[in-house]
Amino acid sequence: MDSLVNGGPYTNKLLLNAIFFSASLYSDHNSLRLAPEDPGTTGKAFYNRFKDLLADYVDEPTMPTIVALILCGSSLVPHGEQSAGWLFCGMAYRMIIDLGYHLDIATSPQTDPNIRLSATDMEIRKRVYWGAYVCDTFQSLFLGRPPTLLKVDCHIPHKYLDTYEEMEEWKPCVDAQTQLGICAYQTQPCYALSTFENLRRLCAVANKIMDKLYSTACSNTPETAALQSRHELRLLLEHWKHGLPSNLRFDPETDNIPPPHQITLHTTYWALVILTEQPFLKPGHFNFGPGPQCQTEAKERCIEAALKIWKLVEAYKNVFTLRRAQYGIFYATYGAVLVMLQHAPQDSEDYIRCIQFFWGALLEYQNGCSKGLKRPLDLLKPLLHRIENVWQRINVDDPGDASQSHSSGTLCNHLRKHSSSEHLEAQESWSDLSCTNAPGLESADSLDWLASISGDLCFTDDTVFGMFMQNDSDI
Repeated sequence: MDSLVNGGPYTNKLLLNAIFFSASLYSDHNSLRLAPEDPGTTGKAFYNRFKDLLADYVDEPTMPTIVALILCGSSLVPHGEQSAGWLFCGMAYRMIIDLGYHLDIATSPQTDPNIRLSATDMEIRKRVYWGAYVCDTFQSLFLGRPPTLLKVDCHIPHKYLDTYEEMEEWKPCVDAQTQLGICAYQTQPCYALSTFENLRRLCAVANKIMDKLYSTACSNTPETAALQSRHELRLLLEHWKHGLPSNLRFDPETDNIPPPHQITLHTTYWALVILTEQPFLKPGHFNFGPGPQCQTEAKERCIEAALKIWKLVEAYKNVFTLRRAQYGIFYATYGAVLVMLQHAPQDSEDYIRCIQFFWGALLEYQNGCSKGLKRPLDLLKPLLHRIENVWQRINVDDPGDASQSHSSGTLCNHLRKHSSSEHLEAQESWSDLSCTNAPGLESADSLDWLASISGDLCFTDDTVFGMFMQNDSDI
């Protein structure tokens, strides 16, 4: 605020317009739209101004310019401008390296001895770097691209001098001019720093998952090496989970609802569990075929993760709604419903309710601040139409009753009874969902119906890695 009032070094016009653009995407006010009748134009005035100003700031990288590029780039992903978002963030990451934000000024031999930075400067550099690192990691997951800021190249400590945000009370901002209310939330400490630090730790695991299981070299990985990598990644995820401080642990069935960013921490963890297991379920991901026991274990863990995500997203939705949720929630939800459609037994009433809930959640989120993320729903919709028990009881264009609260406990017990290797091996991929022995599905003597679906179904047929890619014309 001091820089804003006095023209200091920590803000500029580019950053202000990035802030205005990002914030406007969470508003329903028509005044923020270029065309009042078109929700897709929300914030466009600020984005256009941002682009006009950018040419004046790229020649001399500064901290506020870096933050502006990251903030605007991140906001463009749910807005449907993934390529622009990736490019803006990439520019920011290179500015970070150019300015040496990845180096510890106090200890690095590469540092100019004449550089003298204040404690405030040092703290801001540290926070900007780690914020960019987290953003880079998850954009790489969402867009299916290699990360730029690797932990091995960083020499920045992750202990913070200023901890005032940790115990600040968090409460949602409710716009009195809208009909969206918040109910059943008890004000709690924000725990901003500890949440972010554990998210940073989770990013380190996510980067290893991408490197070991999703890099271009993975297809040639020997079976023993791939299985060893999966074992090590499982241990890392378990270590992260058990290392969570008590104030960040959350059980949706017994605990009070925490602030949204804390719930996102848990959905992200379970999404990474799915990403760790999916390569061992996808034919052709490796140059070997995983054995039945390996696939059974992977499917069971994926289903467990999907059910955990169900409970977490349900808790989130019941209190905050999903219209303003961070798009990591969307990512985890999509991964969970994909798992349920691919691998879960469908002869259960609770299964239908689970799919109904997930579809309603995705639609509510997409109808909120993420109108640009249409591709994942377009990929799921044809499949839902072919699961008779689902499409007859759900309006795929309106969440309606599909978003009502349901317990996942009964379904969890049902799935445990049906998780034998014989059942799991019977559902190897999307194509098995068309078979006559799958309860509640249309009869099909061949896979001709699959050919009638848009070819882009193949892009996320067995994985959620990179599922926020652009539309066909932009890939």
